[in-house]
Parts: sequence; structure tokens; C-alpha cells
Amino acid sequence: MNAQVTPAAPRKLLLSTLLALVVAALILVSVVLPAEYGIDPSGAGRLLGLTRIGQLKAMSGGGTGEVMHAHPRKHLSARIEIRLQGGEELEYKATLAKGEPLLYAWNVQGSTVHFEFHGEPTEGRWPKDFFQSYEMADKSTAAQGSFVAPFTGRHGWYWRNESSAPATIVLEVSGYYTKLGRIEGGGAE
Repeated sequence: MNAQVTPAAPRKLLLSTLLALVVAALILVSVVLPAEYGIDPSGAGRLLGLTRIGQLKAMSGGGTGEVMHAHPRKHLSARIEIRLQGGEELEYKATLAKGEPLLYAWNVQGSTVHFEFHGEPTEGRWPKDFFQSYEMADKSTAAQGSFVAPFTGRHGWYWRNESSAPATIVLEVSGYYTKLGRIEGGGAE
């Protein structure tokens, strides 16, 4: 016996297809994008705990197999005491390749400082005088953290002693940098 197509069949097929597309789009926006890429336009990924998974994947460069990163450079560490007279300012930076990490901690003895942690590229095409600021604060006495260079360049601190009394900044760094020093005349010492 042959089945006959009724006039309602094409309409049901179209509605079923549209419904399937809507459901697929909802799943994409609420589950796939947050879990795979950390993109959460609907907010559902945050509620389901999927956005953090996607962000961790993006930070590690992809899937769960990338929890380790080999480095072409030797690991270096330094502890430096930097003296600042009252009102004096200076920049102290590390040269890092894109993707290389730096652990840091600094504290001030004798005063407070204004500081900005920032970087400027040394390779590639960038607008003239481009720099990227990562953190800034007034009346600071310490900071610590970890940093991964978003581009190859010099990354570090600008400090200004906010008092008339001398101050000493004790800086400790550890990472895969090639140069570390005070910036004077366009280069690290």
C-alpha cells in the first residue's frame, strides 16, 4: 500500500526543521560556546559552571593535554634592591617572549609608591608608542603575582616615590626572561 503525502506534511517538516535549528542554537549558545571557548552570551554557561571550563581551556591553549609548557630559554631568578630618593621615579623591566611567564613580588621599605605594571612590544607591527597597562595603584607598599607575556617585549614596573623620604623597593622575579634591569635611554641595563 502506498502512503499518500498530504498537504500538511511539508508544513510539519518545515516546522520540525525550524524547531531542531532553534534547539541546536540554544545548545550552542548555552552549552558549547561556554564549555569550549569561555564565551557565554546567555549567562547559562556561568550558571551551569561551564564558562570557567572554557576559560581554562583558552588559557592553556586548548584541550586538557596542554597543562605543561616547555621553554626554550633558561629559567632565571633575581632579588634586587632598588633605592629611590624622595619624589624619584624609574622603570624596571624584564624582556619576555610572547607566552613566557614571570612570577614577581615586590615591597617598599620607607615610603609608599605610585606604580604601574605595563609592557611595550619589541617585535612585530604595533602602533607608534603602543604600550599595555596591566595594573596601577597609588600609595602602594607591595604587590605580587604571576604574569604571562601577551606579546614579545619589555614588561615591568614604573615606580614613583610619593614622599620626600628615601625608599627601597625589594623586587623578586623568577621566570623565562632574557634581560632584567632599569630602563634608561630605551634599553634595560
